[in-house]
Amino acid sequence: MSTTLPQTYPDPEYEQAHVDTYERNPRFPIKPARPPGVREEDFLKAIDEFIAVVGKDAVFTGDGLSDYIDPYDIHEADNDQGGKRKVPSAAVCPHSTEELKQILTIATTYSLPLWPFSRGKNLGYGGPAPRLNGSIALDLHLMNRIIEVNDTLHYAVVEPGVTFADLYTYCSQNNKKVWPSTASLGWGSVLGNALDRGCGFGANFSHHQSIAALEVMLPSGEIIRTGQWGLLEGNSPNAFLSKFTYGPSIEGLFLQSNMGVVTKMGIWLTPQPKGYMSCSFSMPAFEDIEPMVDIFGEMRRDGTIPGSVVWFTSLIETLCISGRREDYWTGEGPIPDWRLEELRLETGHGHWFARWGLYGPRRVVEAQFEEIKAVLFSKAPTGTIKSVLYADENGVDASKIPPEDGLMFVGVPAMWSLPLINWPIPKSKTNGKPAHGDYAPIIPSNGKAVLEWMRLSKPICEANGVELMADFFMHERHVVLMNMFTWDQTDEEQKRRVERLYWGLYGMAKERGYGMYRAHVRHMDLIADLNDFGNHAYNRFVEKIKDAVDPNGILAPGKQGIWPNRFRHFRETHEFKQD
Repeated sequence: MSTTLPQTYPDPEYEQAHVDTYERNPRFPIKPARPPGVREEDFLKAIDEFIAVVGKDAVFTGDGLSDYIDPYDIHEADNDQGGKRKVPSAAVCPHSTEELKQILTIATTYSLPLWPFSRGKNLGYGGPAPRLNGSIALDLHLMNRIIEVNDTLHYAVVEPGVTFADLYTYCSQNNKKVWPSTASLGWGSVLGNALDRGCGFGANFSHHQSIAALEVMLPSGEIIRTGQWGLLEGNSPNAFLSKFTYGPSIEGLFLQSNMGVVTKMGIWLTPQPKGYMSCSFSMPAFEDIEPMVDIFGEMRRDGTIPGSVVWFTSLIETLCISGRREDYWTGEGPIPDWRLEELRLETGHGHWFARWGLYGPRRVVEAQFEEIKAVLFSKAPTGTIKSVLYADENGVDASKIPPEDGLMFVGVPAMWSLPLINWPIPKSKTNGKPAHGDYAPIIPSNGKAVLEWMRLSKPICEANGVELMADFFMHERHVVLMNMFTWDQTDEEQKRRVERLYWGLYGMAKERGYGMYRAHVRHMDLIADLNDFGNHAYNRFVEKIKDAVDPNGILAPGKQGIWPNRFRHFRETHEFKQD
């Protein structure tokens, strides 16, 4: 086994960002936990057997676990056995489904809990860290084949380790006439993001709704294929073209779940358009978010803005991308409203900023924009609308669109948003460690509801030393809102404040019946508990399925609050007490 981690990304920029994030020499050395209820001798036997399957360079213990913790864990100092820090006991990296099957067999033999993930980049929500301490990190990043990209019917088939950058590069180098959707950071897994219901920015932005067929290995090692992919021994011509299933559709059982390990996924892509228009609209006042949400929400629902997301962001987030707090405010605490208004006037930005893309033939795109412009001029005359059109009868080349108009809206991955986590750290503090978290409620696409959330969450944020740093992805009838907060991981007081902040937002969401689209591993039981109808009937039903497909409870115990019978006593009830 190894304590030296290999290169994770071929791209030097991505690899350096990975190393910087995970601290190969962590300030608080990792003290690995042991799997609950497993004898030491059985654990060591299992490690030897893992090495026999994948090789010693693909099994990690001790100091080699630095890539398998939450790099933003606010409890990183609570590091002893039974502490709050989330740590695995070991990590194993299969190269293929054949190796994966053997790993599952070994885990079953020795009753070892596994924590599967694709790239471990679910940062802000725990990254690769396990819900149950002592689980073995099942790292799938070496299963990284792009099996097919079809640019006639516009889909791709990928394994877990394929990143957004990998898929884009493959399509570009092979002249595929498609635009894959990408998340805000290109280092994440295409498959992993879709299974966690992640979002992109252009057409086909709702990644889980673009899934067409999964290959899944159950805890027993049996492989199933969903939808049309199960026909003709897996060779149906409809395999990745239709979501229809004869009988119950089961893809949803493998989203944000622990029922199996998804080993391959079909996902729909956007045809390379002949026209693309980069569009934006801003308004100057904090309260303007109400009419903006109502106007854009109606246009999303009635087809005026067809198919693509409208991404809303704020003045604070715009400033975060280009600098740090000290560049704009040298006083104590968050930037006050009066200074924020000065900055808005100095920069020419709006308080709220909506971005979206239009895709299709040039004349269609131009007609769509004229209708959108007419609606906005009529209903929001104090706003500012901008657009830039790119057109080519042979297909628009996404790589030639300037970053300010393209990037994630045209499927070009980057690391553009990563610098915003440096926001609270003075440049003079060279030993600071940036970190971030999110509270991400699902809120109706209703102006009054969104404005209420902003008004009430703003003082909660400011009372805990951070600005209201909020953006959201507008679907047709709801928005997925990201309350982001950044802090210095070396500052204990800041870590205490962000925990209080989280609980303040949680209380506000619970009172209004707003669930979360994701949850940190520390809060999975907390958020699952919100689903309280019928004495938590949903949770009990899902756990019945869990016990049926995973009777030994080896796959991701506690993920999304789903516990197998064997580990159910680890379910937590939460109560936050102020210091």
